[in-house]
Amino acid sequence: MKKLTLIAFMLLLGLFLVACGADAPAAEAPAAEEPAAEAPAAEEPAAEEPAAEEPAAEEPAAEEGGGIEQAQEEAVVEDTATVETSEYGEAPMLAEMVAAGSLPAVADRLPAKEDIQVVTPVDGVGEYGGTWHNASWWQGMGNIEMIVYDPPVRWKPDYTGYEPGLVKSWEISEDGTQLTWHFRQGVKWSDGVDFIPAEDMAYWWELATNEDFAIVTPPWWGRDSDGTLMEVSFPDDYTMVFTWGEPHFIANFVVAQGFWEWLPMERPKHYLSQFDPNYDSSKTYQDLEAAVYGGDWLMNVAGYPCLHAWCPETVVPGERTVLARNPYYWKVDTDGNQLPYIDYIDTVLLEDNEVRLLEVSQGKYEASFRGTDDPTNIPFLLEQAEANDYHLHAGAVNGAGSWPAWNINMNFNDCETYPDTCEEIRALLQNQDFRIGLALSLNRERLIDVAWGGIGYPTSMTISPQAWHFASAEGQAVYEAWRDSYVEYSPEKAMEHFDAAGFVDADGDGFRDLPSGAPFTLVMDQGDWGGQVIPVLSNETYSSDLQAVGVNTLINDLMGQPDWTLRWKEGKTMIRNSHASELDIWTYPDWVFPLRNEAARAWPLEGLYYETGGADGWEPQPGTTYAYELQQLYAKGIAEPDIEQRHKIFYEAVQIMIDHGPFMIGGSGDQAMPVVVRNGFHGIPELVILGPWAPGSPGNLHSEQFWMEANLRGE
Repeated sequence: MKKLTLIAFMLLLGLFLVACGADAPAAEAPAAEEPAAEAPAAEEPAAEEPAAEEPAAEEPAAEEGGGIEQAQEEAVVEDTATVETSEYGEAPMLAEMVAAGSLPAVADRLPAKEDIQVVTPVDGVGEYGGTWHNASWWQGMGNIEMIVYDPPVRWKPDYTGYEPGLVKSWEISEDGTQLTWHFRQGVKWSDGVDFIPAEDMAYWWELATNEDFAIVTPPWWGRDSDGTLMEVSFPDDYTMVFTWGEPHFIANFVVAQGFWEWLPMERPKHYLSQFDPNYDSSKTYQDLEAAVYGGDWLMNVAGYPCLHAWCPETVVPGERTVLARNPYYWKVDTDGNQLPYIDYIDTVLLEDNEVRLLEVSQGKYEASFRGTDDPTNIPFLLEQAEANDYHLHAGAVNGAGSWPAWNINMNFNDCETYPDTCEEIRALLQNQDFRIGLALSLNRERLIDVAWGGIGYPTSMTISPQAWHFASAEGQAVYEAWRDSYVEYSPEKAMEHFDAAGFVDADGDGFRDLPSGAPFTLVMDQGDWGGQVIPVLSNETYSSDLQAVGVNTLINDLMGQPDWTLRWKEGKTMIRNSHASELDIWTYPDWVFPLRNEAARAWPLEGLYYETGGADGWEPQPGTTYAYELQQLYAKGIAEPDIEQRHKIFYEAVQIMIDHGPFMIGGSGDQAMPVVVRNGFHGIPELVILGPWAPGSPGNLHSEQFWMEANLRGE
C-alpha cells in the first residue's frame, strides 16, 4: 500500500513537472521531481542578478514578467502596479479597533497610494481571519521566518527572477559600482511609527560599523575584493545609495536571499536607540544586544516593531512564538483589501522529529511547508490524508543537486586533538587522489535504496539541476559533466587512488594509515543538515562502503549540538553531511565560491579570510586548495555586467571543481517534498521549491495572500 500511494503521488508530481517543461537529468526514479519549474535559472536566480536582471516586475505580486534574463538587461526596475479604489478593506479585528478609536483608519495606515504594493491572489480574493498553526524545531524558527520573508528586493513567486518589495524601484550604475534603492513612501513600522530609511537604515549602518558592537556587522557583500567597505548614503529620506570601489552587479539580488540577508538590516531606530548607550548613557551594549537579538529577532523579541505581514506579539522561549497581523502592512490585494488575510501565526517548538511528524499527519497545522522535510514520510502522510482532511501539494519539490552530500574540509585545523598528525591529516584531505578515492568508494545505488527507497539518481555534488546557469545547451553540458564526475562506484579504483596518495595499510591491521604510518580514523560529523533521518542512514551506508576499502571511520553524532557548527567554523571537522542545492550561485555563492566562514562548503578558514577582509582566517594561496582561484573568479563574476559572460565564469569555476575536486561528495539527486495542506487552505501556487532556502519559499509566494475557509478559522 505504501509503495502504491507513493507511486500515485509521484505520478501526479511527474505530470505537473512535464506540464512545466521539466528537464530532469537521467534520473531513474521519480527523480523527475526535479522542480523543473524552477528552471535552472529560476531556482534561485542568482538572486542578485547582475544587478540588472531584476525583471521589471510590474506587478509586485504578479508572477509574470520577463524573467531573469530580461531583468538583467534593465539597469532600472520599478513597480508600477496600483489599485483603482478610493476605499480599502481591512480585517474585522482591525475594523473593531478603528471603531473603538485605538487605531487610525486603514487609508491612513497605508503608504502613499502610488506606493502601495498590489498583490494578485492565487485563488481569488480571500477571506479574513484565523490562526495559522505551525511547528519549528529550533528557537530561531527559521522555517517560520521563511514564511514571513519580505525583503526590499524579492524573488518572484514563479522563481524566474526578482521583483520590487519594500523598495519600489532600484537603479544600478553602468559600471556596477553604485546601487540606488527608492523605498516606498509612507510605510510605517508595525507600531505606527513612520519608516524613514534616512533614519532607520542609517541607524542599521551605524550599528554595523560600530566596532564596539559586534552583534550587527556589515554584510559580506558590502566589501570590495580587497576588504574595503562600501559607502552608504541617503540623498533624501527615501533614497539609499550603496557605493563600492569596484563593480558589484549582484549585490542588489543578494538581499533577496532567504531571511538571513534582510532581517539583520531591519533595525527600527526609534525602538532600538532606547537601549543604545550612544543615545542613552544609562544603557550598556548588553542592553542593546538583548534588544537586537542577532538576526533572529523576528521570532524571539516580543514587541519588536517590524515591516512584515506579521510581527512578534508573544514569545515563550523554548515553547512558542505568536506573530500577529501588522496593522500598518503596506500591501493590498487587487480589490484594495489590506493584507494579510490571516490574523495570527502560532508556532510551537517541537524538537523531536517523530512528534512533529505525528502532529503534521494529524492535520494540526493548516499548511505545513517544512514541518517534516523528509520525502520518505510521503507514503505515511498519504495514508493519513483522508482521515485528517488534508492533501499533499503535488507541486512541492526539493531542487536538490545532491541529497545527501558530504563536505570535505580543505582547512583542517584540529591540532589540539591531533597534535602530532594535524598537518599530515590536512595534507591528506587536500590530496586529490585521497578525495577521488572517497568519491569512488560510495555505492550510490545502494545509498538510494537504503535512504530513499529507490527514489533518486546517482550524482556527484552539484547545485540544483534547475539553476538558471544550466538553462542553455552549453549550461546543460556543464551540469552533466559536473553531475557525472567521480560518480562511478569502483572499490578497485578507489583503492588505487588511496595507494597513490600514500594512504595504505602500514601495520597490517586492515585499515589504511597516514603516509607516515600513523593510524588514521576518518571522523564523519553527523548533523541534521538534510533532515534527521537521511543523514543517519546515509552516513551509516557510506561508512560501511569506506570500511570495505580499508578506511577506518567514526560517525560523530552532533545532531542538535552547538559543536556541529563550532567544529566547522574552527576547521576541526574532517568531513560532514550536507544537502546541496542552489538556484543562483551568484547570490548564494558558497557552494562554489568560499566567501564566508560558516557558509563555505569546503574552505571555512579561507572563507573567513575573505569575509573579514583578511583580518582573520587563512590567506588563500594559488595552486593549493583552489580557494584562491575560486575567489578570484567570484570577483571577476560580480564585476561582469553581461549575464551570459557571467554564466561562463561560473562554468570556469565548475571546471575547477571537476579538474581539482571533488571537494564535496555527492550521493543522490532530486526528490519531492511533503507539503501538507488542510482542505480549505488557499493561495499556494502549483510550484513550490523548498530545498534551497535562498528563494525565500514559501514567503516568496506572497504568503500574506494565503487564506483559510471558515471551517479552518474555527467559525
